[in-house]
Amino acid sequence: MLEGIFDINHIFDEEGIKTLKRFGWDGSVAVQNHNEYSEEKINAAVEYGENCEFKVYSGVKISTKNQNEMEKAVKKYRNKVDILLVEGGDVKINRRVLEMNDVDILSTPELNRMDNGLDHILARLGSTNRVAVELNFGNLLKSKNYDGSKILWAFQRNLKLSKKYDTPVVISSGANDIYGIKAPGDLRGFLNTIADSLYSKKIIETTSKIIDYRLYLKNKNVLMPGLEIVEE
Repeated sequence: MLEGIFDINHIFDEEGIKTLKRFGWDGSVAVQNHNEYSEEKINAAVEYGENCEFKVYSGVKISTKNQNEMEKAVKKYRNKVDILLVEGGDVKINRRVLEMNDVDILSTPELNRMDNGLDHILARLGSTNRVAVELNFGNLLKSKNYDGSKILWAFQRNLKLSKKYDTPVVISSGANDIYGIKAPGDLRGFLNTIADSLYSKKIIETTSKIIDYRLYLKNKNVLMPGLEIVEE
């Protein structure tokens, strides 16, 4: 079973990976945009991590408002990477993603919206299909004035729904470089301002559980979730 706390970011360089380790992370999910995917890039990041005893897992974020394109991209990248994210914001995309157990994380469901992007029906779908909702801390930090207030309100609303319906939640630094990297304690401290401490702890540990689940499904003895070949 995979243990530790893992960030979700866009860090692929050696200096950045060493910084993540120095800040106290046990590993990270290095995310590429689906239209810029490079196997060489992620392999190099994994190697940098191995050299300093830091676990780097591969991730792809699919960004499109076209549902058919999104579903095709999910099929294309599901078996190429460890963690699959889909950028939310469009209400149809939000719903479809939460219906798909091939997707791990609905990223930024509140993106460019006046509301939080979720309701009780969508929260239940996420719970049923094990699709996590992302709180992107980097987006909050980069926002200005009213936009920041909207994002913070959306975080609070989505946490309330997710806790009620047991929908997984992850928090990410979303860092693109060393200057965007945050320590686990920073993200935990932020969560403690908008949720109770036990729920904050659960959220900070959820990314490792998602990775562990995907590694389990890659086991050759696992035919599908809950169905395994038992060798005597």
